[in-house]
Amino acid sequence: MLHACACAALRPAAERRDVLVGAPAALHVALVAPGVAAAAAPPPDGSLTTLRRRVGQRVTTARPSYGLDASDVYYPDFFEGSWRTTSAAVDVQAPLGAALFGGNASLAAALKELRSPPVVYDCRFVRDARGRLVADRPYNIRSLAAATMGGAGAVRDLPDSANFNPDDLTFKLAPEGSGGGVYLARLRALARRYEPAAGEIVDGAGRRVFDVGELTRQQLSLPGGAAVPPSVKDIETINCFTRLSPTRVAAVQRTSTWLVATEGYAAMRAQAADGRAVDIRTYDVLYERL
Repeated sequence: MLHACACAALRPAAERRDVLVGAPAALHVALVAPGVAAAAAPPPDGSLTTLRRRVGQRVTTARPSYGLDASDVYYPDFFEGSWRTTSAAVDVQAPLGAALFGGNASLAAALKELRSPPVVYDCRFVRDARGRLVADRPYNIRSLAAATMGGAGAVRDLPDSANFNPDDLTFKLAPEGSGGGVYLARLRALARRYEPAAGEIVDGAGRRVFDVGELTRQQLSLPGGAAVPPSVKDIETINCFTRLSPTRVAAVQRTSTWLVATEGYAAMRAQAADGRAVDIRTYDVLYERL
């Protein structure tokens, strides 16, 4: 939930060197492995929402068909407040092979995540100026970066929680182990959908569900016009939330990454991928109210 989607977009950056690592969607590389489960999230019922149906299509390499359907994600009231978030990788897929995934080292690092302890961080949801409940994206990005990239100093120059653009976030990353390197990160929304847009949906057990999908263009580069071209990827993050109780929400989160043709080697890789996702990952996520 970083907002779930913003968080996801950052994870790869924490894991992968080519995008430093990457983005939420790019994060989900997929190779089923037992991993360390954060919670037994209910499997998505594809009859409830279009996003659950998309997640249920096990290896969907096509880009999403929805557009920028909303100016932000407006959450049901039960999300309001602060949450302790536990996220465990449960599946990694490289549908087009290791080379397009980012290389053998990147794939090995993603698979290692399946055997690693869950990532634990805090996130929160706040009211905007019109009283609508939204994810506090700057706070959530800062929290996830601190948990995965070496502490509070890993992210810099984020906008204020009271004044940010959910469609375009720019900040700097200085992950631990990067040799002092500072990267300029930009997350730009390309598509967004949440279901239900109004009213309520419940599953067969009578539990409320809420689903969010976002396609984000993630760009990572060395600031100051360095000669190395930026890493640019499109990452879709889908979160299928199920309210277990007033204090617990479980989610299945899936990220899918597409290469973007920029120049040189990146253009050749994108051409080889031919518009198909190269990295698909799935997480079980548990939110516990603080």
